Amino acid sequence: MHERPVPGQDAGERPLRREKTDSHHTTMANGNPTQRILVIRIDFLGDMLCTTAFLDALKERWPGAELHVVANRYNAAALVGNPVVHAVHTYVYSRQCERNDRPGRMRAFFDRLRLVRRLRRLRFDLVVVPNGGMHRSSMQFARQIGAKDCRWHDAETEFDDRKPEHVAQRPMCHEALSGFRLVPELGRADIDRLALSVHPDRTLQDAWHHLLGARTKPRVGLFVSNKAAERRWPADRWRDLGERLAPFADVIVFRDPALRHPAEDDPWRDVGARHVAPSSVADLVAAASLLDTIVSADSAPVHLASALRVPVAALFEDRPEKYLRWHPLGVPHMILRAGVTVDAIEVDAVERAVRQLLPQAGHRDLPAADASRAWPATPAAPAVPAIMTIA
Repeated sequence: MHERPVPGQDAGERPLRREKTDSHHTTMANGNPTQRILVIRIDFLGDMLCTTAFLDALKERWPGAELHVVANRYNAAALVGNPVVHAVHTYVYSRQCERNDRPGRMRAFFDRLRLVRRLRRLRFDLVVVPNGGMHRSSMQFARQIGAKDCRWHDAETEFDDRKPEHVAQRPMCHEALSGFRLVPELGRADIDRLALSVHPDRTLQDAWHHLLGARTKPRVGLFVSNKAAERRWPADRWRDLGERLAPFADVIVFRDPALRHPAEDDPWRDVGARHVAPSSVADLVAAASLLDTIVSADSAPVHLASALRVPVAALFEDRPEKYLRWHPLGVPHMILRAGVTVDAIEVDAVERAVRQLLPQAGHRDLPAADASRAWPATPAAPAVPAIMTIA
């Protein structure tokens, strides 16, 4: 066992703890005033949004550090405009080559080699894979960077909700806390004051403000697309919900642009709702920032609502490993759960949730010059507790 000083500790001081130098759970090896930290998060948009509070905490703990992030093409959009991030490096997939900027195995080989070399030259003092579970691709990539201090969850500390023994025996904490558990130097994180963040593009906000027109009623966004069957609420219930909300709300239906757009089909023809399909993540963020309430099954829009401070009604499977680890943070919210899949949730319950959340919504339609007031850096008070509604 070798002892290492943590950042800011004099060489003669006693280390805070003793750990193996070849472990993935060591203290930062370099106590220089200017450090470089790398966070690797190459999964989904919601996961990256849940990591933003951890990025803020790293920068607050080591304000002189350069904070770099390795992200994929999709979730990197969550970091655009983030003032604590020095640089975002786009991950190169060696197998799923179609996910890269330049498709093809040969291009992937050389592009990945260039990325690894560039990151190795930066000589990072700390590399963190903040996933709550073991993300083997990220772990393998982290090893290639050559940093002495690499941290990730291993078989003993991870939480994988696909493993029944983890669900039965291991403590459940929100995914946003997973990175904090790897960096105890940050201190104990208060989940009730944790704030996610995202930074809407002002030009796109103005475009959506013009498209949506003058506000006449509170805006409710229905995020109806979900690729996971167990988290897919039936289309007829979305339609019924829209019909019930339309008399007192401006209902805006958000759809995946890759899917067929049924706005003109019979199910929605007589419903006073508008249908949109943002073409990019930046477009999605800008449009969602003008909403007063969001309704979504467990997926990225739930965490986007948290980052934008928009109240959210979140539809979850009735599984603690889901709603205790992925619930909204820092905003008024209601968690709806009724069975092993979200299609067990009735329309009545969702309508009640929206009606209760709308009075808690702020005015989201500020001019661009004043829009920053709608998304404070940190919540002024602890998050409103979740109201558990069982349909």
